[in-house]
Amino acid sequence: MVLKFALVLSMLLQLGAAVFAITLIRRTRYNISWVLISAGLVLMAIRRLFDFSTYFWETNLFQREEINGWIGVLISVFMLVGVIFIRKIFNLHDQVERLRQESEQKILSAIINTEETERQTFARELHDGLGPVLSSIKMTLSAIKPETLTPMNREIISKAFNASNTSVTTLKEIANNLSPHLLKNYGLEKAIETFAQQLFSAANIKFESNLNFDKNRLSDEMKISCYRIVSELMNNSLKHANPKNVSLEITESQNLLTIHYKDDGCGFENFQTEKRSNLPGMGFNNIISRTKSLNGMYYITTSPGNGFSVEFYFPLK
Repeated sequence: MVLKFALVLSMLLQLGAAVFAITLIRRTRYNISWVLISAGLVLMAIRRLFDFSTYFWETNLFQREEINGWIGVLISVFMLVGVIFIRKIFNLHDQVERLRQESEQKILSAIINTEETERQTFARELHDGLGPVLSSIKMTLSAIKPETLTPMNREIISKAFNASNTSVTTLKEIANNLSPHLLKNYGLEKAIETFAQQLFSAANIKFESNLNFDKNRLSDEMKISCYRIVSELMNNSLKHANPKNVSLEITESQNLLTIHYKDDGCGFENFQTEKRSNLPGMGFNNIISRTKSLNGMYYITTSPGNGFSVEFYFPLK
């Protein structure tokens, strides 16, 4: 009795699996591997039905063992061939995933390139449009003879001259940050060192660097993205970490560019990099977007009170 119940349950389960597999054939677009596996499941259900039927009637038209044997052979053949052909499904899945990653990378690259173009345009407009106006104001104020003025007006003119001088300097810094001329004229190494000196010198932060790479192997896009990534990390350290020491190492090994940035600041609670909503600020979103656009990887090590360290790996073509 127990065996009969088990056979009934087994038969129903195999019939259910066969029906479910058949309903998925259209979704697999009649892939040969899925058709063969579905046929194998149907034969398994028929075989179980045949085993169950012998408990109720006997027939002399055919031998039970012979039928079971041939059905078993067909099941084995269908399953083997189906599993061999199922590689096409996995290959198709890999191809779709590769195309998705390439598409995402192209979109990110297009966005970043557009952003850089807009930065350059805005920087040029500031430099060529507002720069001459401020310089003209500075020259006009410098032409005024102090001895012809009252002490109060002399002080006012002096403050206005200092303010215009500061405005010209600030404008140059803003334009340079938007489109760093050092990066274009002198290369990545000089641009990074100059930026670090300007940023950390006033804050009394010690900066050490080891920049050892072949600049000719870096594309313009990679140079710009590396500069933006490093400058964003430096800004974050200055604004949030309060470090005493910052170190940067950029090295090249075979076909891989490695960036290792570290500070001994306050650190923070590490986050799940896969969840963009958990990222601490827009700066990290920009860094990760630039990293993905270059098909790179990164690894962050940090905890409260133990500083911050991040490593980037970029493939070189």
